[in-house]
Amino acid sequence: MGSLTLPDVTLATQPEETGSAAPSVMDPVTGLELLVGPEPDRTVVTLVGDLTMATTCLLGRVLTELVDQGHRFLVLDASALESCDGAGWTLLLGIRWRLATVSGHLRLIGLPPRLLRSCVQLELAGVFGLDTPL
Repeated sequence: MGSLTLPDVTLATQPEETGSAAPSVMDPVTGLELLVGPEPDRTVVTLVGDLTMATTCLLGRVLTELVDQGHRFLVLDASALESCDGAGWTLLLGIRWRLATVSGHLRLIGLPPRLLRSCVQLELAGVFGLDTPL
């Protein structure tokens, strides 16, 4: 599926034969880091830092490029995500909808307990298919 190109950044979206680490993109101003690691049947994007109004543009560009390149099954690993505001949740909903229009799927994994509670309070747990404790 080629490579993902952002201003001043290129992310390989195919596994490299050398077995190098997953490519990453970091916004030095806001501190959001994205690690993109394609696997045979899905593309995993690891979120590190804060997903806020200041950082949604970076994540939105990366995820939109992945969808445009034909990636249909995206997994967002949020285990290192420290916060997510309304703009972040809105972006995730938009990408989920975009993938659904092309028979794709967005899956969130590893949400820290505090963010999982926020997701439940916003009534998004069912939308993202998250298991929540009773």
